[in-house]
Amino acid sequence: MSSLSFIGHYCKGVGAFFCSALLASLLSFPVWSADMSGWSDKTLCRLMASASGNADYLAEAKRRKLDCDSGVSAGKKSSKSISKQGLLPKNKGIVFYPLKLDPKVKQQLLANPIDKTAFDFNPYQLASLVNPIKCQFNLRRVQYTDDVKGRVEHWDMANGNMVLTNDGAKINGNWRMKGLSKDPSYLKHEVNLKLTKAGHLVGKMAYFHLMVSDGEALENPVYVKFTPHQRSKPLDVNNLNKGELWVDVEDWAGGVLYLKRCKNISPSS
Repeated sequence: MSSLSFIGHYCKGVGAFFCSALLASLLSFPVWSADMSGWSDKTLCRLMASASGNADYLAEAKRRKLDCDSGVSAGKKSSKSISKQGLLPKNKGIVFYPLKLDPKVKQQLLANPIDKTAFDFNPYQLASLVNPIKCQFNLRRVQYTDDVKGRVEHWDMANGNMVLTNDGAKINGNWRMKGLSKDPSYLKHEVNLKLTKAGHLVGKMAYFHLMVSDGEALENPVYVKFTPHQRSKPLDVNNLNKGELWVDVEDWAGGVLYLKRCKNISPSS
């Protein structure tokens, strides 16, 4: 006789309420002895998650060598996946790997540091100066946003003195754009300009294009290229007086370098 038939027969002699409670209790009681061989690994893992202390589920999972954290049977892991996992770094942060270079290549790289002011002067006929030329200079910004021809702003981005020699321009002055521009090394070490026979300045230099106010993020210099500009008024080497040398920086703005009170000086000055 089945359990349900026995309960039905027994209920004929007892109260209906008691029988109903007994029947509901038996129907809701888990069938621990169920055959789990047809269950999928996914189903078994799901049931284990909801009833982690079930001994039958644990035993079946152990029999299958099932790792429910990964959802993959330990016995089914391929040697390929295991080998890949073995290569994964334990450190989850930034991992540095040493770069192996040929000693000769490494020596070449170290011998040629990056020079942001490097410039090819070969295409230009440079001036051959008997004596250095000393000029006062001031650099101003040119705005193109409201005037296609350019509007020169009436304040100095930089000013000081410039000495022109056959080896290049040497500047004693100051940037006035605040921030990093206050470092005098930019005008001292990051200027590579030379004078051509026609009186233009050619080369590259560190250039501070934007003013930095107190509390704002610092602005790194851009490295602008000076070449003969159609709007420039070159310096006449044979009749020293003044020059006006324009430079393009961005679409919306450029600069103009004014040279004035230029004169020859002795090499020792």
